[in-house]
Amino acid sequence: MKRLVDASLPGFAVGFLAGSLAGLMAVVVGQPWSWALVAVVTLGVPLGLFGAAYSLLLASGKVPRGRFAPACLFWMVAFPVARLLQEVLTRLVFVGEPGLPPNAWGFLAYQAIISVGFAIGFLWVHERLVRVVHA
Repeated sequence: MKRLVDASLPGFAVGFLAGSLAGLMAVVVGQPWSWALVAVVTLGVPLGLFGAAYSLLLASGKVPRGRFAPACLFWMVAFPVARLLQEVLTRLVFVGEPGLPPNAWGFLAYQAIISVGFAIGFLWVHERLVRVVHA
């Protein structure tokens, strides 16, 4: 169990911190702290869990280390799912009922497009963090 946690920690950290930036941005633009906390939980936790899954894929040898294409393909699925969870859960917290964003397919397609940029940043930070953690 400790080996699984150690292997998944870098990906969780990178994903969680990236998602937590949404909360920081909420505070920067003047939103209440409660909104920032909701952003951290609804985006940071899913991105952290997906990041942990990516780290475990790397540790198991199912994904080659340092390659962009596998990371891009992974995040083209995982990032839109994480963003959809954020949208649904945020609506649940603030409105009291879950709901999909308008034009859900367009929303998911757009998130898949921008996931490429997220994949680049995730891969870059993850590779450096893994070297530090496992050095």
